[in-house]
Parts: sequence; structure tokens; C-alpha cells
Amino acid sequence: MIPTEKLIELLNTESSLETILEQIPNVDFVSYLEACMKKQNMEKKDVIHQTNMQENYAYQICSGAKKGSKDKIVQLALAMHLDLHDTDNLLSLSDNGKLYAKVKKDSILIYAIRHRYTVQKANELLFAHGLDILE
Repeated sequence: MIPTEKLIELLNTESSLETILEQIPNVDFVSYLEACMKKQNMEKKDVIHQTNMQENYAYQICSGAKKGSKDKIVQLALAMHLDLHDTDNLLSLSDNGKLYAKVKKDSILIYAIRHRYTVQKANELLFAHGLDILE
């Protein structure tokens, strides 16, 4: 897989767009989620167990049958102890945008991700600051 920085470099050069597009792999939410689980050496059932999601619904999100909300995707990321980069990639691939530090809830979630909090601990932090928990 071509690193993002290399892609940006290519896009800034005189290379043809077709040449650049040939180097971009087809990445979707499900394949990226599975790659993250593999990278973290975790199985789907273990990840789901660490979220607040109903098991059937979580499996549907993981298979791509259902589109997960931002809160659901962040729960999966926290359960896998993903870094902010991978979390933002999952959010983008699920059409949920990225976490934005100027939004209070997102700032708390960024903090929780950087400090490798569990979903429960992140929810405690959100609740303590008067914000909606991850549901």
C-alpha cells in the first residue's frame, strides 16, 4: 500500500492522474476494520465484547450490512486501542468524517484514544463533562 505522504507528493507532481490512481488500492470500511483487527492481533468477537453495542448490531456493522454511527465506530476503535490516525481512517471510510479537536466531545474522545481508554472509561469522562456517552 502506498503511504499517504507519497500519494500527496505524486499528486503535486506532473504525473498523470491515471498513473496515480492505479497506485491507490480499493479500501473500504470492512477491509480496513479487518486489517486493524489483524494489526492489533484481535478477533472480532473480542472487539465487540469490549463495546457497548448489541452483539448482533455490532456484527452487522463489522460485516458492512449496517452503517455505524460515529459513536459506534469510535467504540470499535477504542475497543481495539487504535491510534488517532487509524480511528480517523475508520470514521472516514464509514462516512462519519473525522474527530475534530474544536468539538468538545471529539476532544474528549481524542484524549481517550491517545490515552488508550476503554469504552467504559471514555464514557465516564464524557458523562463527567456533561456530554452524551457513546451509545
